[in-house]
Amino acid sequence: MKFDGQQSDEKVLYVITPHNSKLILSIFFTTISILAVGAFLFGVTTFFPEFINLLRTIIVLMLLLGTIIAGWWIWQAQVHDRTYITDRRIIRFDVVSPFFTNKRALFWNEVLKAKAYAPNMIIRILKIGVLQIEPVAAEHESIIIPDVYYHEDLANYLDKILFTFKNKPADMTTIKPFIAKPKGKRD
Repeated sequence: MKFDGQQSDEKVLYVITPHNSKLILSIFFTTISILAVGAFLFGVTTFFPEFINLLRTIIVLMLLLGTIIAGWWIWQAQVHDRTYITDRRIIRFDVVSPFFTNKRALFWNEVLKAKAYAPNMIIRILKIGVLQIEPVAAEHESIIIPDVYYHEDLANYLDKILFTFKNKPADMTTIKPFIAKPKGKRD
């Protein structure tokens, strides 16, 4: 696996991608929103009976264009939103607009701890949650990664990396990549 800015001999241990539920929910809520806007605008056209067909045609075209743009944007955000855990650092590529991606990296000597939490019980049952990597120096400069599958196991894995880096740095080469499977099936 390669990523922009990867250092020579830097070994990728795991790539965090948004869970597919994010894509499904984004498409669902965008569809509901577009349908609600369309219904409202169609209702408004009844006040202009002489232009009703023209207005409704324009509204349908605008809604189709909006659907295409929203679908493209949702897909781009899903595909390009990545976080790489390597033997040297954690680096996050966060898509913020169609033209810009924020890149945030913390080397292991800059990381204080990793926390994992689920925003609600349903998400927790699905083993999806938020992973937060807190730096040593800047208190409010955490790397926050939403929609992470096996978020608690991944936080424990990051704690293992931090412990190894700080207490047994020579053993960093022995750390195996993370496998996103249930406990007992990670061979």
